[in-house]
Amino acid sequence: MANNKVTTGINGFGRFGLHLLKYWLDRSHHADYTINYINDDFLDIDKIHEIIISDEAVNFKKYKVQKKSGFLRFLKADGTEYQIEVTNKIKDEIDWIGEPQLFLECSGKNTVRKESEPFLTKNTQRVLISATSWDPDATLVYGYNHKNLNDEHKIISYGSCTVNAYLPLANFINESFGVISSDVNCIHNIQEYQLQKNITLLRKFCTLEKSATHLLDFISDENFIVNYTVIPYTGVSMIDFRFRVQKATSLNEVSKMLEDSINEGILKNLYGMCEVDTGPEAHNCTPFSSVIVKENIAVKQDSIYLPAYFDNENSVNRYHDLVNFISSSAS
Repeated sequence: MANNKVTTGINGFGRFGLHLLKYWLDRSHHADYTINYINDDFLDIDKIHEIIISDEAVNFKKYKVQKKSGFLRFLKADGTEYQIEVTNKIKDEIDWIGEPQLFLECSGKNTVRKESEPFLTKNTQRVLISATSWDPDATLVYGYNHKNLNDEHKIISYGSCTVNAYLPLANFINESFGVISSDVNCIHNIQEYQLQKNITLLRKFCTLEKSATHLLDFISDENFIVNYTVIPYTGVSMIDFRFRVQKATSLNEVSKMLEDSINEGILKNLYGMCEVDTGPEAHNCTPFSSVIVKENIAVKQDSIYLPAYFDNENSVNRYHDLVNFISSSAS
């Protein structure tokens, strides 16, 4: 089975790349792909090794991590070993371009199509962009439209943390109750290294506001808005959803339908639900796109309110699922 797994390489080892490596390692036995290469144009192997063994939020402690001759080795207690080649090159000089079957573009720098097309060479069949791209062959959101994958999709965007948190849920609400309008309030964290430059609240454009109108046929500029605020805080973020719906409903009906779908339905493994609000940090490194707080769900007139937390840095959960789906389709 291991010999049939699709090979991949990661370009960019920021927060997303760090989370992705850990998420894949924890699921590598069941994954249909391997991570064979990591490149970062700013971080060398010594710095990457230091980040891996010292990061407090992303815990690699169950692995023995070694570095030697340009490779990182990860050893598990059961004797399983993974070896990854690490390079520190600008994009045009990456030695392993063309070697892996999938190129995982996680630097946040090559989101425009013409910047990612050079990665499609030799063995590399597809590029998967971890940041929002406005001109890919397709934006595939796992749990919503990922099964639309076809052979013409060479450059693919996975959406974004907010896109993955919103789309499958919005689609479920629309199919269940009919969405008239919707809005999203997001209180978003910031990376630790940017804290000193961002010491106050900042309202920003959110990619979800544009992406949702392109990907959902019941959402448009006329009935959708995102209030997106970045705050000087490094932990798990908040995302609250409101849906005005066509069909009359009750709090009990909404809660039960959501809970059933999360437990055994189309939202299973995509969303979580916690009974009471224990604060954001309980959801650090969550495998879910967002975790809805059941005690705070509300139905007011014809609107459904769904408060949630989401670990935006760990939106690699759906990126991993998408890479795995593409890999399984190729094998």
